[in-house]
Amino acid sequence: MDHLHGWNDFMGTLTRCAVHPGIPMRNEVRRLRTEQGWTQVQFAEALGVSRQTVNALETGKYDPSLPLAFRISHLFSIPLETIFFPGEHDSPPTGGKR
Repeated sequence: MDHLHGWNDFMGTLTRCAVHPGIPMRNEVRRLRTEQGWTQVQFAEALGVSRQTVNALETGKYDPSLPLAFRISHLFSIPLETIFFPGEHDSPPTGGKR
């Protein structure tokens, strides 16, 4: 039941972001990628996107589409909400600008 409660909290926050599109999403893509020892090029090829797309994701300049977010989640074998999360009061982890 705790998992469901956490999911409901996450979805509620996502809803607030959808209602207030100025709230950027944060992500752990760079940290996860480097922990795997993958270059941006290797990661991009595995996802079927450009290296520039990976860079934009990591610097917080681009929020992925839902299908791409699911591919990223699948590639790391971890849930979406542990990779992507609303950053209501913080800048993206890498200091990127939107």
